[in-house]
Amino acid sequence: MQKDIHFWFTTLIRGFIALLAGTGILVIPDMARTILLLPLAIAFAVVSLAAYGILDSTIIFVSSYMVESRRTRLALRLQGTVGVIAGGLLLFVVADRVQLIWFLSLAALQALGVAAGEFIVARHEPRHSISIWNYAGAAVAACFGTLYLVVRFAYVEHLTYRDVSWLIYGYLVAFGIAQCLTASRVIYADYRVVDSKHGNPSGA
Repeated sequence: MQKDIHFWFTTLIRGFIALLAGTGILVIPDMARTILLLPLAIAFAVVSLAAYGILDSTIIFVSSYMVESRRTRLALRLQGTVGVIAGGLLLFVVADRVQLIWFLSLAALQALGVAAGEFIVARHEPRHSISIWNYAGAAVAACFGTLYLVVRFAYVEHLTYRDVSWLIYGYLVAFGIAQCLTASRVIYADYRVVDSKHGNPSGA
């Protein structure tokens, strides 16, 4: 039970980080309106997304020690490792040459990786009332990942920096809200179980 609560507190933190990253990304459309600030907007966008990817992936890797299922642990550790490597490469290797449009490719990979991780967690969650929320989070991430790939390869010529920023902002906010709601609901349910075991079923 204690590991379970810690895992969902970690998930709650991931949700808040996604919301904060989304808020940071939101300033890019205004910066990208002017030629003077456009280079700064691109640099800020790259650093923000790379930092978010590294931090989120690190938390995912740490959370793998809080689950019982061996397959879930392996999936979370793989997801975390790949995310850290991708974020590190973007931040330290190609940051000076990257274009803002790369956001879509990186965001698609990150979103699809999150979708796979959430799906595996849901598969090994015995409580259906909780697993359904994990499936919902996986569906949100998968839909955005697919959308990014379609836009990246089919409509890239028509995209502006503002369009890309709004697409990524939408994903981070939607995913952050889903993570926060899911984690809050599970934590509340777990603490009610703990209270009932200590003779306080009302949770008062």
